[in-house]
Amino acid sequence: WLTRERLRLWAFAVLIASVAGLGFLIASTDGLSDYQGRPLGTDFSNVYAAGTYVLEGQPGAPFDPPSQHARERAIFGEATPFYGWHYPPFFLAVALLVAALPYGWGLAVWLAASFAAYLAMLRAILPRPETWLIAAAFPAVFVNIGHGQNGFLTAALLGGALHFLDRRPWLAGILIGVL
Repeated sequence: WLTRERLRLWAFAVLIASVAGLGFLIASTDGLSDYQGRPLGTDFSNVYAAGTYVLEGQPGAPFDPPSQHARERAIFGEATPFYGWHYPPFFLAVALLVAALPYGWGLAVWLAASFAAYLAMLRAILPRPETWLIAAAFPAVFVNIGHGQNGFLTAALLGGALHFLDRRPWLAGILIGVL
């Protein structure tokens, strides 16, 4: 039943539905927050807020929950719920890079770079023409993009480590260490 043509058709249909959903999400924003008052890329908002502290020379501030929440409210509005900083200190380098841009651009760069790493890892493991379409259409992709999660990066690092485990164990170890 599941032919290559049907696989492509269903993946393309899911991808179109996801793009439409993301279009609605973006169209219904007030710039930084969605129609429910949550920051676009909810899970990314704490990364961006932490990066603004690093830009100011206060790299310890994200590890203080009241300070982190105050920064999130300052950026996204007083009604913003708390999105805690749960990353190791070296991840502040990533936060610094994305916070050097306006929020929308920082979110777009984060998602594009981590999505590209996710696709590259899948392409290395499954070098078939339809891999990218299926990988892009996977429903969790929509959730990851909608919340600005680190799932693409996590999948890329873990999948890359497994891919290189037999051929380049030292590289696999580095990827697991970064994970």
